[in-house]
Amino acid sequence: MMKITLSQSEAWERAKRMAFWDQGKLDCAKWLSAFKSGKANVIRQSINYMRAADLIELIGIRQFIKAWPLLRNTNELNEIKKTILDGTWGWYVAGDTSFPVYASATRFHPKKLGTLRVLAKASGHDSIYQIAKISGRNYRRVHDDIMDFVKDGIAIIATEIRDGRVSKVPRLYGVHA
Repeated sequence: MMKITLSQSEAWERAKRMAFWDQGKLDCAKWLSAFKSGKANVIRQSINYMRAADLIELIGIRQFIKAWPLLRNTNELNEIKKTILDGTWGWYVAGDTSFPVYASATRFHPKKLGTLRVLAKASGHDSIYQIAKISGRNYRRVHDDIMDFVKDGIAIIATEIRDGRVSKVPRLYGVHA
């Protein structure tokens, strides 16, 4: 049995009125079960008619981060809602609403996500060394994280000459490049 908090209860009542007003017997646990099992009509109705904040409150932020890259390709989604949820996903994952939805980002460990967030907030002119310094992590670990971003198609690395030295400058697609 799922335990529902007061804020989830309020979110469910509002969401049910907006998306499932004609389904009187539907309760939150049944809806969540149908949503998580991938029932296309439930997913489509939920995304198209619920407030984004209510949907995320009901399924949880971590589940939303994992599920959204797959759900966003569902047929017949409202483009405005899709854009809102894309921006929200980018905010939760990288701290930037313009960060595009990448399924590969859902498998990053917390420190790698921290590197991603620092990189997203950077100006696009900070070197890997500067990103490591800002994040308070070892250069090698940050370098490895950024190389994984490049391999996954999330970032590119520009090479710049600064004060006679070669600097590697990472840039995120959708944010800097």
